[in-house]
Amino acid sequence: MDSIENTIHHFSPAQLRALLLLANSKKGIISSSISGKEVGKVGKALGGVFSSLLRHKVNGESLIIPWGKSATGRGLMWKLNTKLIDQKELKKIISDLLSYGI
Repeated sequence: MDSIENTIHHFSPAQLRALLLLANSKKGIISSSISGKEVGKVGKALGGVFSSLLRHKVNGESLIIPWGKSATGRGLMWKLNTKLIDQKELKKIISDLLSYGI
């Protein structure tokens, strides 16, 4: 298991849902405010999910990158750092984890 996959194995269910949204999104970009229902968090708790993902470093780089303000003006846009992992690979890792009931 490589370091990125090992890191992902330690994430909470909310963090995995946020990453799955990034893996399924167009160009690996999502808005935090719009993704609240799918992640299962709102407000500061939702911000905590994304900020914790931002703080996780793999080979000195963050797994997600802030991508500016959302179109609604509320919350931020987040982009998957595809230098670390592409959307297809991330989706497979998360699907495998969820199939094991993690």
